Amino acid sequence: MFPLPFQAKAGTALAVVSLLVSSLSAQVTAPSPLLTSIQPLGGKPGGTVTLQVKGTDVDETEALVLTRLRDGSLISVPTAVPAGKKGVLEARLPADAGPGIYDLRIRTPHGVSNPRVFQISPAGIVESTGTNTTSSTAISVTAGSAIHGTFKSSAPHWFSLTGKKGQRLLGAFIGGTWDVRTSLIGTVFDSTGRELARMRDGILDVTWPSDGTFHLKLHDLMFGSGDDYGYRFTLTQGAVIWAANQDTVLGWNLTGGKPTELRVLRSRPLEYLKAAPDVIAKWVADNPVQPLPLPKGLDLPGNDALSSLAIGQTIAGWFPAHGGARQFDLPFKKGDRFIIEVVSQQLGFMTDPTLLVENVKGDTLSPQAEVTDPPASVPAPSTRLTLLDPAYGHEASADGVFRISVSDPSNAANGRRLPFELQVHKAADSRIDGAIALLSKLPAAAATGPYDLPSANLWRNGTLALEVFVPGRTALSEAASFNVGGLAAGVTSLGGFIGRGQSLGYVILKASADAPAGASALSGLARTHFLTWPVKDTGREALVTRLAGAPTLGVVPEAAPVQIEPASTAVTEVQATGKLELALKVTRHPGCTEVLKLKALGFTDPAKAPEITIAAKASEGKIALDLKTLKLPPGDHVCVLQGTAKMPYQKTHAEAEEAGRKAQKAVEARTAAQKNLDAAKEQLKTVKPEDKAALTAQQAKIKDLTTALAAADKARAEAEKTAKALAAKNAPKDTTFLVHSSPIRFRVIEAVKK
Repeated sequence: MFPLPFQAKAGTALAVVSLLVSSLSAQVTAPSPLLTSIQPLGGKPGGTVTLQVKGTDVDETEALVLTRLRDGSLISVPTAVPAGKKGVLEARLPADAGPGIYDLRIRTPHGVSNPRVFQISPAGIVESTGTNTTSSTAISVTAGSAIHGTFKSSAPHWFSLTGKKGQRLLGAFIGGTWDVRTSLIGTVFDSTGRELARMRDGILDVTWPSDGTFHLKLHDLMFGSGDDYGYRFTLTQGAVIWAANQDTVLGWNLTGGKPTELRVLRSRPLEYLKAAPDVIAKWVADNPVQPLPLPKGLDLPGNDALSSLAIGQTIAGWFPAHGGARQFDLPFKKGDRFIIEVVSQQLGFMTDPTLLVENVKGDTLSPQAEVTDPPASVPAPSTRLTLLDPAYGHEASADGVFRISVSDPSNAANGRRLPFELQVHKAADSRIDGAIALLSKLPAAAATGPYDLPSANLWRNGTLALEVFVPGRTALSEAASFNVGGLAAGVTSLGGFIGRGQSLGYVILKASADAPAGASALSGLARTHFLTWPVKDTGREALVTRLAGAPTLGVVPEAAPVQIEPASTAVTEVQATGKLELALKVTRHPGCTEVLKLKALGFTDPAKAPEITIAAKASEGKIALDLKTLKLPPGDHVCVLQGTAKMPYQKTHAEAEEAGRKAQKAVEARTAAQKNLDAAKEQLKTVKPEDKAALTAQQAKIKDLTTALAAADKARAEAEKTAKALAAKNAPKDTTFLVHSSPIRFRVIEAVKK
């Protein structure tokens, strides 16, 4: 259906990652906001949204940061906390906010959080109170509205709506694409209780058989309840787009659309329409869900006969129904180095492609390779990506022809036909157009977890390395460099790299000593891979992940514990069988004095990556690499050091700061009261004893001022006591930070033959 979460089954956590040394598995305790749920899941342009948030370090939220999935545009919206409502934020969405699906994060003094899905749409909003648990208490709704609700109990939510004979109504909600646990079930009944339609795969489609009033019942598939079981169910008499590109849409209820026989869900067949790009852009923006990206040049299924294919060519097509294969002949010459890649599941389609490569000699076919899974990720990422598109790399030792067959056996039983792209490109082409950002974190303590939700936050005078996974790379892929844009003020990119034959690289960012607080959506990386919920043990709970939009970077206006960089910018050359030693410059925060232990990331096998130790309080160190052991091929190489650093840190707390301000004001008020009393006493000395009235008045004034001073003394004591208690509660604590070095570059040359 629409962009789906990628779910790794229990027990499939990367064991390789857990092999990293235990010295790096110390828990990171540096403050960073984390969101586990939000409600509601949407709002209207120009409207005020009252957002209930759950998570940690969310109590000092300053703004909502929204990045639109379609184009990466960013909106920052100031927030306020309603009096007495903890965990509630109020924000007014801009009137000119573009409609669409967004990644919503919160920004606090300690950076930005992980994202949750949020929609901005002009649809009218209907709040499900949770008391509408029977048809007799149903809430009235109309087409063109979005129902916001959360299942606080296992009871269903009921709604009533009117319809006219022949009118078609569609409803849409795909729980897996909204960072909620809800698998929504919807059923429509007529006035007699007869079932008219049922929601299938997130789409409700009903045509009214007569004029009248009808009922809609919504509930979770397993009748789950709690903060994670929210929904935003949109009802429309307009179109619902399933997939689109610049000039083509596929969906339901398309005005002027042509019917097809394509069934991609348990619903009516798709409709097909060609339209102008601006028309399609508006439809996509207003769509109840995020449409899938339809491959360019894709038309309706036609002749599936054998086709020709050339290196450097991309062909869009449809998998045949019932597990059949599309076939292509690919000629090549001796010395050609190329990669054959099927792209479908990573676009969001529910497919698990198979790639069969055979040699063609006359009328005879002989097997070359059958690939059902993508190449192993090298090195292993910190969060597992369940991307199922296969790729095969080949270096031709002679002229030849391959017969390439692509199929989708996972949909063989249901007859569904879903799109794919078949790409054949030279291995030397350093493509990162499909790159996916991951947010670096330490390896889990064990293969089963725990797995946390990281965010991308950069502290002043600090360095942050984002992991970048590039699908479709094989052992033949060449090294590549890349960069990112859209950086916040005070942030610079130190470049990105991915090694030869590797699928995981890094892009490294650095903040200046005076970088202001803020958030920015990075350009150059269109997608980010996230774990949807924290998982303590994959033996008990599955890892559920999602491909979100562009990564969003937060800047924390406080000093990082340490900055590590090469002492020289010169690129050192070393023989492939030799040893490399490079000096490091270490700039420490005064509170960061302990020994630093770091791993060199960016090599083929993370388990063999050397550990770097920097002595306590040292302002210099070195990285030593045994290239013979690492087996690095000749060429330019880059690595980054990752580890933890500790220092005492006092988390800024609004309540403690306010108490300190009140204590200072109380001191000032007490000083003023004492000054007033002293002045009154001096004035009393000037009053003549015979002036009884003036004497009485001044003595009364002194009495009042004495009382005021006593009250000021008491207020000061209470304010100082409160401030002292909060300061003690908020005392500096040893805090562990995740740290990265600047990129370390060197060149491996062929060993001298003796």
